[in-house]
Amino acid sequence: MFTITPIVISSFISTVVLVINTSIAWKYYRQERSGHYFSLFTASLAFWGVMVTLGYAAVPLQLKVFFAVLDAWGYRTAEAFLLLFALCFAGYEHIAEKKWMKAIAVFHVLSHALMASTNPWHGLIWKDFIPQANNVVLFVHGPAFALTVITGYSHALICMTLFVIASFRGSNIIKRQARLLITAFLIHIFLNVAYNIDLFDTPGVDWTSATSAFTNVFVLWALSGQKLLNINPIARNKLINNLSDGMIALDLKNRIIDINRSAAVILGSTENALLGKKLEDVFPRISSELAQAPEKEVKFDLNIDDQRYYDALLSPLRDEWPKGQIGRMIILRDITERKQTELRLLQLHKAVEQSPVSVLITDIQGNIEYVNPYFTKLTGYELDEAIGKNPLIIQSGSTPRETYEEMWNTIQSGKVWRGDIWNKKKNGDLYCELEIITPVIDGDGAIVNYVAIKEDITAHKEADAKLREALNKLEEQMNEIQVLQSDLREQAIRDPLTKLHNRRYLTETLSRELSRAMREQYPVSFLLLDIDHFKHVNDTYGHAVGDFVLRDLADHLAEFTRTGDIVCRYGGEEFLVVFPNTKEQDAFLIADRLRESIQQSPIYVDHHTIPITISAGISEFPTHGQYETLVLETADKALYHAKHNGRNQVILWSKIKAPF
Repeated sequence: MFTITPIVISSFISTVVLVINTSIAWKYYRQERSGHYFSLFTASLAFWGVMVTLGYAAVPLQLKVFFAVLDAWGYRTAEAFLLLFALCFAGYEHIAEKKWMKAIAVFHVLSHALMASTNPWHGLIWKDFIPQANNVVLFVHGPAFALTVITGYSHALICMTLFVIASFRGSNIIKRQARLLITAFLIHIFLNVAYNIDLFDTPGVDWTSATSAFTNVFVLWALSGQKLLNINPIARNKLINNLSDGMIALDLKNRIIDINRSAAVILGSTENALLGKKLEDVFPRISSELAQAPEKEVKFDLNIDDQRYYDALLSPLRDEWPKGQIGRMIILRDITERKQTELRLLQLHKAVEQSPVSVLITDIQGNIEYVNPYFTKLTGYELDEAIGKNPLIIQSGSTPRETYEEMWNTIQSGKVWRGDIWNKKKNGDLYCELEIITPVIDGDGAIVNYVAIKEDITAHKEADAKLREALNKLEEQMNEIQVLQSDLREQAIRDPLTKLHNRRYLTETLSRELSRAMREQYPVSFLLLDIDHFKHVNDTYGHAVGDFVLRDLADHLAEFTRTGDIVCRYGGEEFLVVFPNTKEQDAFLIADRLRESIQQSPIYVDHHTIPITISAGISEFPTHGQYETLVLETADKALYHAKHNGRNQVILWSKIKAPF
């Protein structure tokens, strides 16, 4: 019933490789979405290989036809799962999960496999069977076989196109994986074409199956050597890769499956060198946080070599399919400047705690929120007796009411008040204090607290000069606190590289500016500009030069814009300038002078002259849109038009919308 021939042995070896691929994919990677489809693809292909081998080994013609029908089911099923895997691999998971896409895959399998299963009744696939040497039978193709060939090659072309897309869009390791898959399937397609046109003059022998061991070696290499499915191709765009925050994506085994440039720099390596490695192996100090429950969100601080401080967030990474957690995400934000500011605030706090003068903080209603130890020592009131009370508890009644009225009028207007006040201790003793009361103002200009620094001058009025010196120092401390608060506010709305405003500031101010423009009925022009060939500068001269170019452009923007203009770094090498009360033609003149200035100011680095040009698009509010998003969109389209038309130019949206 069965016999062993050379073609059976060759097909058996190919099937063994298919089974190995299937076992690797099924054991380790079926829980991932792309891995699930790839595992089903290799399983279907292994089933196909077994059926082909049995078909070559079978002696009775009826048995050979039976196995041929089964191998058609396996092969067409493998094609369907290959398409779903290719979509996921190229970053189109949302398409692979569409119901209509899965319906197409099911229709592809059923239409071809059922046609093969019912061939005895219609003969459309195989119209005759001619025995050949070595137990080989030539399946003479019927009229519908050409349809199966066309659909099969169309399917292969789609998959190859998706692999080519992945080879251009992904990281270096994804590109290597895609090239291995492309090589394997090109060989597979060539052998299939050779079978269909009988290139090797061996009628009845399908070299696709007989020699697939060779092609599957490339797939096996991709699985093991290049970590196919071990490293999921997470969609990355330009914004993610240029984030100043570090981003690390881990699978359920804490292996790095995606990492941006900032995180790689923090870890002291490169993206490609870190991909696929366990995070605890390359960064052991985070092991304790990784050991916690994977579904738990963990916040912690990192101190690297006592030089840089990072705010870290470890959170679960979930997917819609399969339901549940697929890994974890770590975001690392550099908080070194904030830590240094906090340290200085802590130092100031320690100074206040140990100060030989009373320090008292109240809310805007005057209720006490904080007193330092010297206050309790001087007045006799314990901390719990003072907190929540009004400073009336220490009023003596000896200070004129007009003094208090002047004090409240001054501090409520946001100014600092100085003056002498006679107060009363808990035991009834009177004492005189020289007080400085300062309002604490937040970033929005609202008063949130009052801080009173009070020096007991009862026994020291004769030493006024010395006292003023001490109070001046305390005032400097208060000013420093306000400066630090202002610095914190500026850090939050400034781009750290260019010192221009960031998108957060733009979001806060743009709506107010456009509302004012609508009320007062004046135009607002939007200039969106981009550095031409910036990626080439980065790749050729390094990121340090790229950063210098960005700062240089920021300097030009500061020179060519007015005080009331809003200038911000919009993202990457893109910058946005908002010109209030400016028509698009006036904005064009400014932008074109800016463009000419930049063109005439090349960058000189290491004996190299680097020409820098910009492209820009301009739109006007409300002429080109009633909302900021619409105006930004038209400005972006104008910028795209400038890029498309040769770069180094400024384009008005109105010229595109209504050309001459």
